[in-house]
Amino acid sequence: MKRLLLIILLCIPLVMNAQTEEKPYFIYNIVYINVGLTKVGFTVDIDNGQTTERLKDKDGKTIKFKTPAAVLTYLYSLGWEIYVNGNYKSHLESNEYYWIMRKPCTKEEFEKTLEEGIKK
Repeated sequence: MKRLLLIILLCIPLVMNAQTEEKPYFIYNIVYINVGLTKVGFTVDIDNGQTTERLKDKDGKTIKFKTPAAVLTYLYSLGWEIYVNGNYKSHLESNEYYWIMRKPCTKEEFEKTLEEGIKK
């Protein structure tokens, strides 16, 4: 009987922790790297679930990067992390690259982003 009571008491913290742990929420963006512009610099299009637009700075000017690694470093500095990467053939038959990026958010931010991304 004492053994059973001891086992139950040892298991209570595990059960309590499992019930209080909240699911993490993320906002996702799809980042398209525009290749073939190496003399001018790489530009980036961002799909945020509502629109797809060229990445711009706070003054509204298109940001041009020297390399795709510079793009990734910039996005990391904004709190985004890479989730998936890939490539595809564009209409010009050249390889285009994309990353699916994610950023931790609150449940409220997640729900707002979800609602804004659904076409009605």
